[in-house]
Amino acid sequence: MADTFPRRLLGLVLLCSSVALTAATPPPPPPQAPTVAQVPVVLIYPFDVQTGADPKIGIAIAQILAQEMTAAGGITVPPVPAGIKRADFLANAHTMRADFYISGYVTPVGDRASVVEQVVSVESGVILFSQTAQVETVADVASQSLLARSQILAFVGRGTETVQTQTSSTPAPTSTNGAKVPLKGIASIVDSVFKHHGSSTPKPGPVVKPTRGVIVAQIAASGSVAQADLTNAMHELYFALNHNYTAQLSGVASPDVPHYADQICGANRDNTIASGTLATAPSHHGRQDVTFTLVVYTCFGAPLEREVGKGSSVKSAVDAAVTAYATAHPDND
Repeated sequence: MADTFPRRLLGLVLLCSSVALTAATPPPPPPQAPTVAQVPVVLIYPFDVQTGADPKIGIAIAQILAQEMTAAGGITVPPVPAGIKRADFLANAHTMRADFYISGYVTPVGDRASVVEQVVSVESGVILFSQTAQVETVADVASQSLLARSQILAFVGRGTETVQTQTSSTPAPTSTNGAKVPLKGIASIVDSVFKHHGSSTPKPGPVVKPTRGVIVAQIAASGSVAQADLTNAMHELYFALNHNYTAQLSGVASPDVPHYADQICGANRDNTIASGTLATAPSHHGRQDVTFTLVVYTCFGAPLEREVGKGSSVKSAVDAAVTAYATAHPDND
């Protein structure tokens, strides 16, 4: 019995020491917040100019796109070294540790220019996004950067970006963000491509857009339709609607608007959503017969209007449907 007590006392002392040591051990540090994804780096190379036009127009267009993307934020656009050949774009982008690069082509067409813009993944070398637009002014060129920017941010998983394209009444950027060509020089180079000089025909005033905007969602195929035609139809729908309304592209990759209306609209419930279906068929004259059915929804997923446009190309069919909608709903309501 006498031997048992010291052993119990020793055990109690050891237990208390263990508890004290445990209490003195500092708690583990709290988990660190996840690191925010790095801002994507985008290089914009001078555009190739077709049909013998002034090559400075390709440089000017690249600089305007770079200015607008930089001003919009969320993307880093470093300057591109002079003299890089198209064949070396990807290698140079790897060297500069870019995530994407943009290049394209410019073709003067009468009093306008057709601009083809391509976004390329530096990691894979694959063209991720391509758009073709008819431009007349510096503001037209600048607006193309916003659509490309929204696509890049969607590629890196930033979700739907609210992109409001500049209207013709919006002044062009006032700084070159380090570009070597002054902005007035850029504007004069762009304007020199078009045939407006000496024309006595007055230009129409800027379009006054309603406050209610429209979000362009994915387009579904009716029958067998090439994926390239569906992508083109979505871009043409964006351009056509943006002429009359403030348009933006949805980052939701589904044409099922009634099911995804909440995600497409987000917090702004006053928008409408434009989608539809595309059908193509060969005609007897070797051209396509294209039918585009435009469907405009509320942000609650309810159909608001349906218009059918037909034409010999995706653009003409989409334009016909949008013209009918704009005539019936000038205020997008």
